[in-house]
Amino acid sequence: MIMNSSSIYILVFVQLWLFSFPCRESVCIPSERETLLKFKNNLNDPSNRLWSWNHNHTNCCHWYGVLCHNVTSHLLQLHLNTSPPAFDDWEAFEAYRRWSFGGEISPCLADLKHLNYLDLSGNYLLGEGTSIPSFLGTMTSLTHLNLSYTGFHGKIPSQIGNLSKLRYLDLSFNYLVGEGQRLI
Repeated sequence: MIMNSSSIYILVFVQLWLFSFPCRESVCIPSERETLLKFKNNLNDPSNRLWSWNHNHTNCCHWYGVLCHNVTSHLLQLHLNTSPPAFDDWEAFEAYRRWSFGGEISPCLADLKHLNYLDLSGNYLLGEGTSIPSFLGTMTSLTHLNLSYTGFHGKIPSQIGNLSKLRYLDLSFNYLVGEGQRLI
């Protein structure tokens, strides 16, 4: 396709006109901000990574690990993973313990109806011997769920099967038994 000079001028004009509109910045939905604050209250954060998660910083779309939709402002993703070190390096393991989140995955997360990505991998959630919370199976917008290296025990809740949009699931490096009662 060959463009003449007037077509190029029109194209440049349209692009400049589009760039003249201010970008819409995502502004946190108040009910979703309150849900995140409830979730935070159940976590231990020894490294203070969630310092921005407070009432003074009202736009939760700018909080650590949070991603919102740039048009609807709904909370879409939570990236709260911690990368575990090599297990033979005791000093790195101790530093990792001081950096990772601990505590409970609060059921209030199910109130985030648009959440499609949840990564809590590498954190000590509820301590050893605790099973994966069954309420996660009610979060039907999830397309990505990563709970690897979280220390969960027991059976995989059957409610996880309700996540019909799920495209990525990682439950590795936990102490889980599936249908055949094998550790996975």
